[in-house]
Amino acid sequence: MWAAFVRQFAAYAITRRGKKLFALIGVLTLCFGAALLIDMQLYVSASFTTLLAAFSAVAYVVQHVKIKRAEHQRLLRKAEIARQRAVVAQARLERIDTVKSTMRGAVTGATRFVTDNVGIVANEAALFATDTTGAVSRRIQTATGASDAATRAVLTYAARGWRSIWA
Repeated sequence: MWAAFVRQFAAYAITRRGKKLFALIGVLTLCFGAALLIDMQLYVSASFTTLLAAFSAVAYVVQHVKIKRAEHQRLLRKAEIARQRAVVAQARLERIDTVKSTMRGAVTGATRFVTDNVGIVANEAALFATDTTGAVSRRIQTATGASDAATRAVLTYAARGWRSIWA
């Protein structure tokens, strides 16, 4: 039974809270001992014990203030890191929205370009039936090449734009 008690005591004594508690108990014990020595009129021993108690109390307070200051600094650092993460996430969302709207506009423009050229191609096909010189077929090839170029431009911009979001 005593082994279990000693094991629990040692486990608590090595924690930060346990060290604080035992330091406070030590300071209070020194103060109580100084009071008893003064009561017994052993002034030399009482003054030495009081001096030890005072130094211990000052050391305890200084250590407590240092720990609290370190915790405060740690919390400030965590808050600053969280704020920076939020700013970076907001910038990333804005870049994503910009690329989405740009892509939407590029796809809309390419679609409009293709639909306009479909009408031209239909007219050219009708002329092709009546024209045998080949001028109409050259116009159809030009329109098809232009629509292919527009599609390539949209795909190239899309690939470049989405990669730059995460940069």
